[in-house]
Amino acid sequence: MVVHVPDLRHDDQVTGGVVRRALLLAVLLLTAGLVATPAATAAPACPPVVLFAVPGTGETSEAADPAASIGLLAGLTDPLARRWGDALSVRYIPYPATVDRPFYFTSEGRGAERLARDAGDVATRCPATTIMLVGYSQGGDVVSDVVHRAANGTIGLPADRIAGAVMLGSPRRDPRGPNLVDTPGRGVLGPRPTRELAVYDGRVYEVCAPGDPICATETLDVRVFREGWASGAHHSYPQVRVGPAGTPLFTVLERAADAVVARATMSPALAADG
Repeated sequence: MVVHVPDLRHDDQVTGGVVRRALLLAVLLLTAGLVATPAATAAPACPPVVLFAVPGTGETSEAADPAASIGLLAGLTDPLARRWGDALSVRYIPYPATVDRPFYFTSEGRGAERLARDAGDVATRCPATTIMLVGYSQGGDVVSDVVHRAANGTIGLPADRIAGAVMLGSPRRDPRGPNLVDTPGRGVLGPRPTRELAVYDGRVYEVCAPGDPICATETLDVRVFREGWASGAHHSYPQVRVGPAGTPLFTVLERAADAVVARATMSPALAADG
């Protein structure tokens, strides 16, 4: 199932707590009447939805347990896992997540290979499973890497199997691409080609917190690259507000994920009617 995400920057009013012409409205309309629908039975290895989460620099390692939530993204994925149970499998990607030892590009590359392999395996074995991706910091770079490779057809994860992807604080953010927060500047490592994301038709978004030196800089600065990961702004994503209503970012993302899981778990009869 594909969820198209409108641009939150152009919302103009709130009625009954719903942000009009925004992701939140689409999510609330979609989830209304669906969340209470009994979940379809699925084999444990092929749940209705798999959410792959990629932690940020310094938050994980290659020895980490993929079933254990960790780092900043745990604040997003833990409530979803509790709410949906077996209908949603949250899998964290183990990778070095380092700037040195190994050097950043080796670390990010290993993360991208692991994500592409694990998500590609689900896509191959579980044709009915919906796949979502979320990454923070270096993990946002990993997700960006994978969605671009999928768009180019160079990995085993087809682009049309990615129901949604969000990159938080990515050093490869392109301000000209789909962004949920209108933050000036670009990723400290320079953006990947935005044109490659057109295939996703509004399913892939960036988020850059105001003042985050990793995703909102003007030039490659070695000092910023080495020190920016520890900045307060880079760790502020749970406090980021979206749209004129100031909806918390994690609330918006949770509701978007709720919509995906609700659609994936509704009965075939209801799905046909919808």
